[in-house]
Amino acid sequence: MPKGKKKGKYEHKRTEQAYSSDEDAGIDMTIDNSSEISGQSESKSNHEETENDIQEKLEEKVLELIEALNARANAARAAALVSLHGALQRRYFAGILANHRATLADHISRALKRGKDGERRAAANVASLVALQIGEEGTDEFMKEVRPALFAACTDKSTSLETRTECCSSLAVLCYLLEEDISEIVEIMRMYETIFSGSYLKGDSSVKVSGAVVEEGAWHAAALDGWALLLALAEPAHAAALLRAHAPSPARLAQLLAAASLDVRMAAGGAIVIAHERTADEDTAWPEEELLPVLEQLARDSHKYRAKRDRKVQRATFRDILKYFEEDEVPELRVRVGGECVSCETWGARAAYGALAGALGAGLRALAPHCAPLRHALALPAAAPLHAPPRRLDKLQRHLQNNAACKARTLARNKSRDKRSAALAL
Repeated sequence: MPKGKKKGKYEHKRTEQAYSSDEDAGIDMTIDNSSEISGQSESKSNHEETENDIQEKLEEKVLELIEALNARANAARAAALVSLHGALQRRYFAGILANHRATLADHISRALKRGKDGERRAAANVASLVALQIGEEGTDEFMKEVRPALFAACTDKSTSLETRTECCSSLAVLCYLLEEDISEIVEIMRMYETIFSGSYLKGDSSVKVSGAVVEEGAWHAAALDGWALLLALAEPAHAAALLRAHAPSPARLAQLLAAASLDVRMAAGGAIVIAHERTADEDTAWPEEELLPVLEQLARDSHKYRAKRDRKVQRATFRDILKYFEEDEVPELRVRVGGECVSCETWGARAAYGALAGALGAGLRALAPHCAPLRHALALPAAAPLHAPPRRLDKLQRHLQNNAACKARTLARNKSRDKRSAALAL
């Protein structure tokens, strides 16, 4: 071959052996003498070891995040709270959080009182998950420290509307799950009423359409949803007494159906139907003759100046509410939570599930088998079933298991190749 001339693309000799499926067959050579049962036992043992390794790594990560809450930078503390929220949604860490309940309560309350907007919102997000995972012994102390901070943050005009909205929702869920003092619940309901009263009609019965009222719609709606959720905790007689003696009255609630914000109208419909359901057998003056035409109009709304999606969602919601008032029928809602089924047969139960799912997210499935207050709120048996269907592995667990299986296959294949090489050499 002349100097400087390179070999063509296909002129070089192939030194590797052609791939054969016999190599894969060699994987089974190392386990020929093992029985099927022993192989399954080994697989189960490896799975348990992998699970334990994952749990240990996540626990170490959670401890690191708790330590990171001491950071001097506001952004670093906010990032740690966000990461902690994600970790608590994935697993149940009561074993390690029980030893840090005072620290967590202090960090969350301090973030709500002194933190900047992002830190406050992150603290409000994680409060419910922490409260359910620190153990029943520390719940009272946690509520005494965190509840007043959330209460103040709900009406703090120095924070953004998004943060105030999040604080309203978080406070309602915490009180629904863990608060036992009815006087505290009533006080929080009054605070909520001061918020959503901004969407009442004007003195001349006209609708408030200013930009500020429309912008505050999500905040008012969160307060109204929280008020209705806590009203569902009261006994029928007590709920009727609250409507008679304290604002809002049934007539005031009906006014909110005309609000400019879709969020407020939807929340008002939910609050009205929960309040009516709770006090239907009590002496409560519900203006049904005036209420039904308004509900029918909302269920058939076709105003073009409203967004198409808004009209669609509104009609679907108010059709169900109108059907309840006309036929006393509640739409059936059955949801799978892990290996169990949650059945919501009342409007109060539907609102509770919606609020819990919104606050806990994926953590609803992870915490349901372990947390007694959450099981009670979802109307599940006191104890989780012993033989629940296997839990679907998350992405990280599947990745780790696939890596372990790949490594095992590689080792087995290499052993079989070594044995063949030795046999050929002879």
